Amino acid sequence: MHYRTHMKTLKEIFPHISLPRGMSTLVSAGICEDSRLIQKGDIFFILPRPNFDIFSVLEGIRNKALLFVASKQYRAILAALSKEKPVIFVNDARKEFYGAVDRFYDFNATDFKFIGVTGTNGKTTITTLINYLITKAGEKTALLGTVNYSIGNKIFPASHTTPDYLNLRKIFNMAKKQKVRYVVMEVSSHAIAQARTEGITFKACIFTNLTRDHLDYHKTMESYFQAKRMLFTENPRAIAVINGDDPYGKKLLKDVRRPLSYGLTPGCDIRATCLDLGREQSEFILNANGKEYPVVTPLLGKHNVSNILAAIAVTASLGFKLKKVIAAIPSFRGADGRLERVHKNIFVDYAHTPDALSKALSALKEVGYGKIICVFGCGGNRDKGKRAMMGAIADKDAIFTFITSDNPRHEEAGEICRQIKEGFRSCRYRIVIDRREAIKCAIKLCANTIEKGYNNCCILVAGKGHEDYQILGDKKFPFKDSAVIKELLKNVDF
Repeated sequence: MHYRTHMKTLKEIFPHISLPRGMSTLVSAGICEDSRLIQKGDIFFILPRPNFDIFSVLEGIRNKALLFVASKQYRAILAALSKEKPVIFVNDARKEFYGAVDRFYDFNATDFKFIGVTGTNGKTTITTLINYLITKAGEKTALLGTVNYSIGNKIFPASHTTPDYLNLRKIFNMAKKQKVRYVVMEVSSHAIAQARTEGITFKACIFTNLTRDHLDYHKTMESYFQAKRMLFTENPRAIAVINGDDPYGKKLLKDVRRPLSYGLTPGCDIRATCLDLGREQSEFILNANGKEYPVVTPLLGKHNVSNILAAIAVTASLGFKLKKVIAAIPSFRGADGRLERVHKNIFVDYAHTPDALSKALSALKEVGYGKIICVFGCGGNRDKGKRAMMGAIADKDAIFTFITSDNPRHEEAGEICRQIKEGFRSCRYRIVIDRREAIKCAIKLCANTIEKGYNNCCILVAGKGHEDYQILGDKKFPFKDSAVIKELLKNVDF
């Protein structure tokens, strides 16, 4: 995130370090720890990481950096560099990096009320809804998540679900200048494990659910759960809102002091009953504090009822009037690419895990679609174990599936498709590697099905949701499911 703020002297950035004569008054324009992103006048921190090569990192940035900061263990290696450029040697460069970033960008954890949402699925819808409800109540907010970063009245593309430590401070500095009070964040398991959220004191933490994902990184479900759990153990005074329907949520409820549970099952503190799930809207009765409230939403499916419960629980716990919160829900149209209705009978969803795909298909069944045509693939260089699992889910819940390319990255798209195919027991599938062509085939098949009198047929295009690109190798190419669907429909009577 390229954001240049005010300049600071080295004395302001390193007030506790005895700097050489003349260095204290040097002025820095920014802080950097990624050699690909350095700009002229930055302080560059040398922070080792996997496959770290200090010589390749230094190549080409000597003329850009104002000075370098490195741990003392690199003193001998950097002896030649220190004759050309100032180098500050410290005991722990990473610790100094965190402190310098906080001072440079004037970060103070008390400047905002932080709301963090973690879990495998539902984070984007819940954070977007919480942000919407708080904004409707007249407060200024920042929203950080998978789709984009919204800071007051400015929107930036999202590089990660949760930005890194440095970019978070840049965002907070910008948010402070726009007088933001609430920061609503999706908190990924990667972010927690990599200490990206270190130094943030959350006012409220939400746990949505835990199902198979990111096992290429975490290796086991228990390790994945422990990463999510850290958000709560590191913020023991936060309002803890936990999904009481989820097995891992039930496990977490036992570990947290004074949690607030939500769900559809008896015993949850915030509960939905009397569900009426339609194609145009969902209705249910909210049970909270011994009282009942009718809720209406244009979002479809039980999983979205659960998402709404989480958002209501958090906003009400933060002091917003419950009746006003409920009154605002009918006007919330959902998050980009989350069971998004692109056409009357065509939906796009970000579902890229077995559980998310199952929930998206189930949601469409719940509202009366008896014949679902599914289009999906799986990302390359990610957990291979879920591919056949997702194939089996599509085989069970869709009448026909077009297995296609997602973001193959450095894997061969055809091989990914063949691994998905292994989950099918029927022959109700076809591999169409070109994603645009696969969507086109699905539209044609659905149109033919409707012509035959089956008005309960729909299409689910899953896996990419809001993404407006496709990753092949290291390159991103423009591609957005909803845009492709709209383009194809121009030539089809559907």
